[in-house]
Amino acid sequence: MEYKKVFVGYTGKTGSVIFNNFKNDNIYFEYSVNSQNFREYLEKHLESNQIIVDFSNKAFILNFLEKIKLKDIKNIFYITGVTGFNYQEIKEINEIFIKNNLFGFHFPNFAIGINLVNKFISEVANYFFDCEIIEAHHPFKKDKPSGTSLMSKNIIKDSWERNDIHKDINIHSLRLPSLVAHQNIIFANNFGEILEIKHHSLDRRSFYYGVKLVFNKVVNNLYSILNFRPGFYFNLNIIDFINENLK
Repeated sequence: MEYKKVFVGYTGKTGSVIFNNFKNDNIYFEYSVNSQNFREYLEKHLESNQIIVDFSNKAFILNFLEKIKLKDIKNIFYITGVTGFNYQEIKEINEIFIKNNLFGFHFPNFAIGINLVNKFISEVANYFFDCEIIEAHHPFKKDKPSGTSLMSKNIIKDSWERNDIHKDINIHSLRLPSLVAHQNIIFANNFGEILEIKHHSLDRRSFYYGVKLVFNKVVNNLYSILNFRPGFYFNLNIIDFINENLK
């Protein structure tokens, strides 16, 4: 069975970088979609057996879901890094994916470094019980705080709750020119220690390697994934995903 590949958001700031790096690696997409032609794609070309990489915005996913409700479409593999969803939207997206036998994989950040950080901080949180997060992005980022910082916050709080520590974590958001994506997680304890864990994406190319790892994992394991429970898998960690045995 042939699966057509679709890239959504190929002219955006991040999407264009990812799309061009795919081309440089001789990986091509049957459909390239942006804000000018997405309605045409949804009307004429959205069909079963597609692998979709989406770097657009929340509006595209919501329009995509409306079309899915009207069509008999199966075996869609949807990879996205779009953030800004609230709990109710995530719940509704997951329900539609389950009902229509679709598979969605959501990663709040495709940079390898921040995914490694998010694995490390769950261990740090077993020993440090105070924390604040500073996240900084370019001024055109629409959501605040960032999806990455929210994921880091939840990982730390989950570790704390297992230790019967019930605290909140403040997230400080900066939006300034010349920035791409930056995060500083500051841990403190009562014994005179501060532990800072910083990550900087200085160029949007830093996201491509993670996208390519996820893309190849899906492409090479399509029939194994079809045996999974359908749904929209939200806030995944790339390191966990690529090391998962999907056989």
